[in-house]
Order: sequence, then C-alpha cells, then structure tokens
Amino acid sequence: MPKSDIGHWSVGNWSECSLTCGAGERYRYVHCMQKIQYKPEWVSDSLCRLPVPIKREVCNTQSCPPVWSTGPWSECSRTCGKGWRKRVVVCKSSSPSPWAPFLSDGACVAELKPKIQETCLLKRCHKHKKLQWSVSTWTECSVTCGKGIQRATLNCAEKYVSGKYRELAPRKCSHLQKPNAELEKVCLLSPCPGHTAYSTVNQGSWFSSSWSQCSATCGGGMQVRSVECLANGRSATGCLLHQKPIASQACNTNFCPLPEKKGECPVLLICGQKRLLRNMLLPLNCEYLKGKVDP
Repeated sequence: MPKSDIGHWSVGNWSECSLTCGAGERYRYVHCMQKIQYKPEWVSDSLCRLPVPIKREVCNTQSCPPVWSTGPWSECSRTCGKGWRKRVVVCKSSSPSPWAPFLSDGACVAELKPKIQETCLLKRCHKHKKLQWSVSTWTECSVTCGKGIQRATLNCAEKYVSGKYRELAPRKCSHLQKPNAELEKVCLLSPCPGHTAYSTVNQGSWFSSSWSQCSATCGGGMQVRSVECLANGRSATGCLLHQKPIASQACNTNFCPLPEKKGECPVLLICGQKRLLRNMLLPLNCEYLKGKVDP
C-alpha cells in the first residue's frame, strides 16, 4: 500500500469585512488535508502540524465618521391648507452599534444638516362664515311730540375674526332661526301744544328734554335725556310711574365700517334742494356718481 504523507493546512481566501468602519470581522476556511492513495482528503486537524492558521480576524478598525441622523416627520400643524411639520435631526457616530453616542452638531460639519422643518400642503380649507341675525338701531320716533312708535329691523350679518360685522342679504341667513327680538316700541315725547300731558294726576305731568348726542358714531352708543314730573313749571309728585318716558336709549348700533385706504373721489352731495359736486376723501373703490348738478 502506498504510504500516507503528513497532513498539511489548506487555507481559503478571506471573506469581506462585516463592517466598513468601527472594527468588523472577516473569516476564511482552514482545513487539514492529507494525501491518501495519492488523493488529497479532508482529515482531522490533529493530523496537521501546529500552529493552526487563524480563521477569523478583526478588520476595518478605523473609527466611523459622524453622520446626521433624522427622526420621523411630525404631523402637519394644520388639518387643511398650508401648515408646518418638524422632525429631530442629531449628529451621531455612524458606528453600527445600537449604543452609538450622540455628538455635538459641530462634529458633523462635513455634511449639510438636513432641514428640521418644512411646509406641508393639505386639502383646501373651507371658509367658515359666522353668520347671525342682528337687530338694527331704533328709528326716530314717529311723532315730534306726544306718543309715537319707534321701529328696528332684523338684519343678516357676517362676523369677522376681528370682531367687526358686515351686513348681508337676508337670504344668506335663511337657514338660521330668527331671534325673538322686539322690533317696535312706544316712544313718549314732550306734550304737544294745546293737548294734555302724559298724566294729570294732581296736576302733575311728565316732561322730557331733547336727546343728547349719541356717545358713539357706530357700533352702539347711548343717548340720555332728563325726564321730570312738573306742574305749572315746578316739580310735582303726582305723575304715574308706569307712564314715565324712558331717560336713556341705545343709538348708532349700525356696524362700524372696515378700515380701507382712502383716495379722493368726486361725490354728489344733496344739500337741501341743491346738489353740489365736491371732492371728498372716500374709499378707493367708490364709484363716480353721475348726475346733473343744479346751478
């Protein structure tokens, strides 16, 4: 029989390193081979001489460069229209270890930092108008003396975020329930000449002065007047309280106009029986009032 030779080590090529940085590992196969009847065969490692060639080694031991690590984007700040969304961006070691340390932003200056905030555009927002019924200011009393009537109207209005109002056509508020508001009331003025006053009990009658100027030009103000019980020009106590005229009332409750840029615009003014054409400062969107100007 042919004599067997002493075993020898057969070494394969190294595998690729498991990491590109931060100390990875690579492997190769090492087998003990021996010729048996002129044919090399894989035998026990004990038949080969020591030392055994290494099968594993550390590779790419250089430290990993720092990189920017980004978190997930947050939800948009709005549910419609244009909003913002944010995310966390940190500088950390690119080591594959789950315990890779966080670093200061200055360590990642070699790369541009990813943005931490961006706009997000969602579906178009529907404009929500706050419509409501609003009671107008009271009209002047229907008479100049004695007992008359004052009336108010119910108007449809749109309220802006700023708190101002804009009057709209009534049909715009047709879907809203109208408030149970008083739209008519009695007004009692000074007695008419040649007629008895409001009350003549014990020769006393109610007398009222003219209304004061309204405390506001728009948005709701107050007017006051003095109301006295008089008899022959002197204070009396024989007037009936339930007939006493009101001493204060709301005025100029019309909505204040929104501020607009001013420009010069010709305006036709009606002054008594004459009409005059004048230049006045009015909103830029004013229309030219055409008409014949009386001399």
